[in-house]
Amino acid sequence: MNRIPRFYGRFRRTADRLGAVPGSARGRAVGQTIARLCAAETLPGPGDTRALIPPTSAAWVRRVPGRNLWLWYRPRDGEVVLIALTAEPPVPPDE
Repeated sequence: MNRIPRFYGRFRRTADRLGAVPGSARGRAVGQTIARLCAAETLPGPGDTRALIPPTSAAWVRRVPGRNLWLWYRPRDGEVVLIALTAEPPVPPDE
């Protein structure tokens, strides 16, 4: 499956703040993770976690392999909406 990545402004700001800019090692690792999300047969993937975005929204979170970086996203028809990049693991909601 080839989904189109859609970037929220918040994603770009958080990625810049964490040094995940184009050409950097972090930027390449994040880019590879985004490429895997876009190519995945099904989303969310088995290792993805559902987490809350305060105060009332939720998203899926995938760890960037080998990094303490967490990619927040929402799958949509033919797209992956990239919401934010954080340096702290998500806290799953109480279910």
